[in-house]
Amino acid sequence: MRYWFGGQPSDYVIAPGEQVLLSDESVGYQPLLVPGVTLWVYDYESGHRLTDLLDSMGNPVEDLRTSDYGLIPRFRGPDEVRRVLVGPAPEPNGEEEQSSPGRWVLTSTDWPVIVAQVENRVAVLEENPGGGEEGPEPVATAHPMIWSQPQVEARTSSHRYVNLESRQQTVTVVRAEASVVSGQVDVHLLTVDMVTGTATVGAAVSLTSEAPTNTISPDLAVSAGTGVTVGVEVAEGTEAEGLTVQVMIR
Repeated sequence: MRYWFGGQPSDYVIAPGEQVLLSDESVGYQPLLVPGVTLWVYDYESGHRLTDLLDSMGNPVEDLRTSDYGLIPRFRGPDEVRRVLVGPAPEPNGEEEQSSPGRWVLTSTDWPVIVAQVENRVAVLEENPGGGEEGPEPVATAHPMIWSQPQVEARTSSHRYVNLESRQQTVTVVRAEASVVSGQVDVHLLTVDMVTGTATVGAAVSLTSEAPTNTISPDLAVSAGTGVTVGVEVAEGTEAEGLTVQVMIR
């Protein structure tokens, strides 16, 4: 799974600007938001450059560029990467390149959901301590999808969660949220037969300007080997953006 980075209130490139006298013995600098900066992304552990990135529209990119106001744009990192380093691209120096002047930690914006997963898993284990010689009955939890569309449009996600466990799982919660100016957005949770590719609507939520967030508990069974994905339908004349869909499976 690719996780989201950037686009948050704290994700700006800032440089020191005009000097300001704070007191007789103290000097400060006005902060400047720096637009048009090319940024490279690096692996947090090894420091090696990462070029397997996707922009907010899902297009492959190798580097990033700050917006007119210095904002680091939203992007997705390589599969299962949750923490990266980001810094200005090195400036050419003849045939060689100087090392990057600085790198800063950037954590996935999905991190709160990841933490919630861990807390949920711990709660399940604490509630089911089990017993006997063979220990507790296995209880699996997963968060198969955080699926989003910056600009909402009618389509089905190509990313699927597939139940690879040797038991039936259950979709316990489906949550959808978007900024809906007008019209209606319908989000369908689809179960997919991985042999035939047939998709069936198992649950649905609708979003409007009056109800931009909707959460349901469908208690939908997902048999072993079955896939789960999300489809979106948009009513004519709908204006919406920033759709996020979360699905919990246990």
